Amino acid sequence: MENRIKSLIKKLSRLGYHVRPKNNTKIDPVCGMKVSSDLLKTDYQGESYFFCAEHCKEQFDKDPEIYILK
Repeated sequence: MENRIKSLIKKLSRLGYHVRPKNNTKIDPVCGMKVSSDLLKTDYQGESYFFCAEHCKEQFDKDPEIYILK
């Protein structure tokens, strides 16, 4: 999917459109994947953590200290 988006951005650029993707990606503290959505979010000790999938969020919620010390 990411390659298709990059390809589309290049095509639009050649046509004179300037598209700059938002760089608001976060890193899932459980699996390390890049997360660009804030749909799965947990706040812990004043910090916000974002997740790629529900199972990662559930793992974090069980014992956050394991993941924030990585």
